[in-house]
Order: sequence, then C-alpha cells, then structure tokens
Amino acid sequence: MYRKAIASLSMSIFMIVTAYAETLVTDLSQNQIQITSQFAGSQLLLFGALERHAAESIQTDEISVQGLDYDIIVVVQSEPRDLIIRKKEKVAGIWINNQNEIVRDVPGYYVIDSTRPLDEFLSPLDQRTLGLGLKNIKVTNENDIEVEEYKEALIRNMVSKRLYQEASGNVIVKDEILFRANLDFPSNMPVGKYKADVYLVRDGNIIIKHSTDLLVDKIGIERLIYNFAHEFPPFYGILAVIVAITAGLFSGFVARKVA
Repeated sequence: MYRKAIASLSMSIFMIVTAYAETLVTDLSQNQIQITSQFAGSQLLLFGALERHAAESIQTDEISVQGLDYDIIVVVQSEPRDLIIRKKEKVAGIWINNQNEIVRDVPGYYVIDSTRPLDEFLSPLDQRTLGLGLKNIKVTNENDIEVEEYKEALIRNMVSKRLYQEASGNVIVKDEILFRANLDFPSNMPVGKYKADVYLVRDGNIIIKHSTDLLVDKIGIERLIYNFAHEFPPFYGILAVIVAITAGLFSGFVARKVA
C-alpha cells in the first residue's frame, strides 16, 4: 500500500515537473564586433524564445494552475583581466597618483539588464552568489582580499566611461514566449572574448542559464598596431616618442613657413 502511494506521489511530481519544463534559446544579431579607426561604438540585439514542453494548465484536485510568471536577466561581460587602480592625493596643492592597487580578474566591460529590478524577484543571497549586479562584482587584490575602497572607485570610473551599465525594464518579453534586449557597446570597449548570459527566473528561482559567445577584435592597421604594442612594448614606446617628436618638428616648420 505504501509502495503504491509513494509510486503515485512520485508520478504526480514527475507530471508536474514535466508540465513545467522549459527550454531557453538565445542568440545575438551578430557574434563578432570589428573595431577599425572609424569605430564609434556598436549596438547588438540579443533575442531568444522560451519553449514550454507541455500544457501550461494542470488540473489537480479541482485546483487549476494556469501559466507561470517568468523574469529574464541578461548579463554581458568581457573576459576578466587584471587592472591597476590609482589613488590620487593632494600634495602641496597638486593632485598626484600616490597609491596603486592591482585588482585581479575583473571584467573590462559589464552590462546587466532585466525585465524588472532584481530585488523584486531574486533574493540578495542569490544575487551575491551569482555575482549579479555592479554591487556584487568581486574586486580583490593580489592576496585575494576584497578591497571595497578601490572597488567603489573602479565602478565609478567604469560607469562614467559607459563600460559598466546596470538597468532594468529594457528586456522586453512578448506573448510570454519571445524576448529581446538591445545591447550598447561604446567605442572604448576592450577587445577580447565576451559572453552573454541569459538567466530564466521562475518564482524567485533561476531555472535555466544560457550563454552565447561574442568576439570583439581589431582589424586592419589597428590590429597590426595593437599586436606590435603588446608584443614589443619597448620598441612601441620608442617609436611613439619618435613619431611625436617628428610631428612636433613638422608642425613647427609649417607654422614658420606660414608666418
């Protein structure tokens, strides 16, 4: 008898889980951004669809459960890298860089958007655990110790450059199936590999995460200069000084001729 009851209960749970099973499909309007000398920023469209594998309505003991409320979170970020944060202090009436801190594995670009404010449908604990939101970006030094003072400066600086963005309400859901979000990339975006993560949230729980890759790269002469600067930094520095001196001498020569 107990076995039959347990089997019946297991079957009921299985039917409910099956009825509420979903699949999330996402993609970008393009999977590569090419940076040239004329690059002034870019906009991409992230879009997707939610597929339910069974009927949305279940009749159980004369109680009807129809439909479910979903929320969607979109996070786009570049691959983590080490950054140097400089702290300025006023010495003898002049602001100078007095202290430096190297922070480990922070994104050079981070954008998060959602159907509505995160606090309305996701617990603060889940937000911290998953690192969702600017306040939950982990900023640590070389000893893996969190540095809150430098974290505030980093976020403030990145927001001013539009490299860090946080918003809500810009993920548009249509007919509870299709969704889209417009992504804004400024002209100063770092090159490298990016990842667009989409989280599907139901009843305060993240049930699906889907990731799409994005490559941001320089092409043409910009690619050659970038490679040269990173592979041969001393020679690049010397060449930059020579070019600057030559340009200055040429400008002075032209000015004298015109005068």
